[in-house]
Amino acid sequence: MKKYAKSFIPFAAIATILLISYILQKVPKTYGSDDSINVYQKFQSGQPIQYLVIGDSIGRGSGAENPSLTWFKQLEHKMNEKDDSRLHGDYVVQSGSTAFEGLFKLSQRREHEHKDLIFIVFGENDRKYMNVDDFTMTYEALIRKAKHLHPHAELFTITESSLKQDEFAAAIARLSNHYGATNVDMRPVFRNSGYTEKQLTKDLVHPNGLGYRFYANAIYDRFQDNVKREKTVAALPSKLHAHAELELSEIEHYEKMKGFRPKGGYYTSSEKGSVIDYQFNGSILGVKLLRSPDGGEVKVWIDGNEVTTLNTWWPFARERYIYVTNGLPPGPHTVRFEVAGRIKAFDQDTIPSVRIASIITD
Repeated sequence: MKKYAKSFIPFAAIATILLISYILQKVPKTYGSDDSINVYQKFQSGQPIQYLVIGDSIGRGSGAENPSLTWFKQLEHKMNEKDDSRLHGDYVVQSGSTAFEGLFKLSQRREHEHKDLIFIVFGENDRKYMNVDDFTMTYEALIRKAKHLHPHAELFTITESSLKQDEFAAAIARLSNHYGATNVDMRPVFRNSGYTEKQLTKDLVHPNGLGYRFYANAIYDRFQDNVKREKTVAALPSKLHAHAELELSEIEHYEKMKGFRPKGGYYTSSEKGSVIDYQFNGSILGVKLLRSPDGGEVKVWIDGNEVTTLNTWWPFARERYIYVTNGLPPGPHTVRFEVAGRIKAFDQDTIPSVRIASIITD
């Protein structure tokens, strides 16, 4: 009897292994398990599609009356209803952000799960902070970072309906063409919709649910056109802008400080004339700070020259990564942040505070 039991154990183990192998073969592949085929092939074969949105307030669907009316949720619903295709989203989005902030936030993510489709939604805020050449460089750097992280992903670039600066729209179109991305320009779509800008938006900038329906429909139509044309996902070509291969990093150590005090992870001051200096080597500069209801204005000096004034007011507290300047010559530089003692908010009696965490450079 003991002899029989001993001989049965190996047989049972082998049978168990064979059974498990058979079951695993029959279990459908989980989402994102097969990155050997592109998004259009997945769509046609009924496999789920994972997408990533990198964008600003329009990228996150601000202005929609409820979450189901954002452009990406309407797109998900449309593709599920019409094609039985399931989309799952991931988001690197922030109201008021620029392509610079998108690039930095994307670079800081620790995990980069496989993506089939990437949407890039910037332009409206960028034109407030930078000229078109700086925007072109930063936007291209963002495209290249996205493609380095997700080389098999298809790119869709969205030209926002509110963008009035033609040179910025032209830069997006030019980069999209070079990188084989599908550019969806929402400006003519809104113009030809038969609705007024007021009817399509919450505040003449952010689309409402109806406006986002036009976004979803336009993206869906371009996607279907790509399927019919059997579009291939482009490989990463050579860069157009000489400085488009940006690797951004933080510098937390300050060189000199007067009036600022460490508080809650930031160097904070509400005293006019307070200064904090950093030294760096790099051609581009940004700053990591807190925007908040009591956020004040801060002057920025680089190598002794005043270059801009940043407003850190925001209706709620939010850490931000703000673009400052680009095109600095090679060599060491010093940046000084000086509290201006002013606030741009509805409550002019609020004592303005400035909270700085670090600078960002290449």
